[in-house]
Amino acid sequence: MSAGKDQTDGDDKGEKAHTGLEAEIDRTMAEAEAVISALGHQDEDEVDDDVEDPSVTIERLAGEAASLKDKWLRAVADLENYKKRVRREIDDAQVRTVQQILPSFLPVMDNLERALEIAEPAAKSVGGDVAKNVEQVVTGLRMVASEFKGALAKHGVVQVPTIGTPFDPAVHDALQQIDSPDFPPGVVVREFEKGYRIGERLIRPARVIVAGAGSTGTAGAGEGGAGN
Repeated sequence: MSAGKDQTDGDDKGEKAHTGLEAEIDRTMAEAEAVISALGHQDEDEVDDDVEDPSVTIERLAGEAASLKDKWLRAVADLENYKKRVRREIDDAQVRTVQQILPSFLPVMDNLERALEIAEPAAKSVGGDVAKNVEQVVTGLRMVASEFKGALAKHGVVQVPTIGTPFDPAVHDALQQIDSPDFPPGVVVREFEKGYRIGERLIRPARVIVAGAGSTGTAGAGEGGAGN
């Protein structure tokens, strides 16, 4: 009896030890699963934090595109304004240069025209070989004057209208007034020196004589030409 009882007690103890070990293993496995589960939820949360909602992404990219387009349009506008400003400054510099230099050359044109005024009637009043020689001189003077006028026109320089046009103090310099039977009062009747301008900028005023208050003419503006 004693030996059988001892064996039974040993078996009970063995079963209890086995049961306790299984419980310990189960508890350890449960804790491990809990840890793994927690780590899994943490990874999902991190992934969710990193991934941006598509609608938010589209809205953000649209805003960035609009901002870049606005910057580009501003840059294009600034470039166009810069080009216009540089072009205007270049044009102004060219006009100022012409205004400074041209007055020194205009007397040459004046003398050419005065020479033609004398030479052309002389060519008609003489005969023989002298007339031929005078005509050659007149032809040469005409060519030089024509080239000079062409050079002026190339740079936008034009003559100020005078004879037959109303007196304009902005472009005319009145030397005197005389009563005229051909023009009404206030109209230019004679030109002593041609005036020149570039666009609206006056280089030199035209020196003229103006019809006085006693003038009785009816010739309109432009009928007398520009005094050429």
